[in-house]
Amino acid sequence: MSRHHFTRRLCGIAVKFAVLGSGFGLYGYVPALISGCNQEVYLPARYRVRLRERVDVRPFEDVIQWRADEAAILQEVDAVVISRRPQDQEQLIHRHLGAPNLRAFVLEKPLGTTPGSALEVLDTLEAAGKSYRIAYVFRYLPWAVLLKQTLEKREAPGSIRIVWRFRAHHYAHALQNWKRSVSDGGGALRFFGIQLIGLLAEIGYRNVTGARCTSSRRDECETWSAGFGGQGLPHCRVDVETNATTKRFSIEIDESPAGSVRIVDLEEPFQQCAQIGGLDRRVAALSELCHELIDGRDTGYGWYRGSLALWDQCERHLGRENG
Repeated sequence: MSRHHFTRRLCGIAVKFAVLGSGFGLYGYVPALISGCNQEVYLPARYRVRLRERVDVRPFEDVIQWRADEAAILQEVDAVVISRRPQDQEQLIHRHLGAPNLRAFVLEKPLGTTPGSALEVLDTLEAAGKSYRIAYVFRYLPWAVLLKQTLEKREAPGSIRIVWRFRAHHYAHALQNWKRSVSDGGGALRFFGIQLIGLLAEIGYRNVTGARCTSSRRDECETWSAGFGGQGLPHCRVDVETNATTKRFSIEIDESPAGSVRIVDLEEPFQQCAQIGGLDRRVAALSELCHELIDGRDTGYGWYRGSLALWDQCERHLGRENG
């Protein structure tokens, strides 16, 4: 399946999925599972109104399996997607862990509100023998594949810089929601930057050399910057601005004394993803994520813990010892 085009790929394994979350759960995961993975999706009846409000996912109404509530759904399904705020996600995992047929979870990032709570969730899933995937979806994008290949094919360059500038929806529309609240798992580091942390952990970065957050308001993090190191890898600096006036996503490799080369120059990370049928650009990457859970033999990935360790180091550099 193309890494950047949304296509239907039939899967020989049939899995019944619940989707909990009436926002991104509906317009992201529902089409990813039905059209991208050819799987059966179960939703609570109260989501029907929200689904009908969205032109992009309204056509899926007749193929969705509707049930009275979450409790009824969890008695039938094999897997569950939880696309809720981190605090809710933690509670839902503990509440439904013992459902009779439930063997797999697809979870949004951040996994918890803090690195400590996220690690507890990971430990709980593994102790229960559940398969799981965390929605670190940058790894499926063309620019991420290029970055990995670049690092594999050449001797480690002097340094890498990743810049991500945009205006988050909550800033653009003056919304007071959890995605801007650090204590709720939001902000430039915990909600947005965690995607890059996941990618760097998979590549092999293990150390944080420094980190900084700035904001004009308490309990917010508008900008986040950090340095990362790993054995045999170039130093990587990451700069994320979530309340910027311009959009930019770029990766530069410094090969001094020859100078720097920009290998990625986009407006935003998902720019290379085709928008098919009016669906969200992220649907193709979500399909890849869900396919890995359906087809994969591994319960999870070792670098998931590495991502939480990097996140924890960032928090400690920021003076938040307990995450």
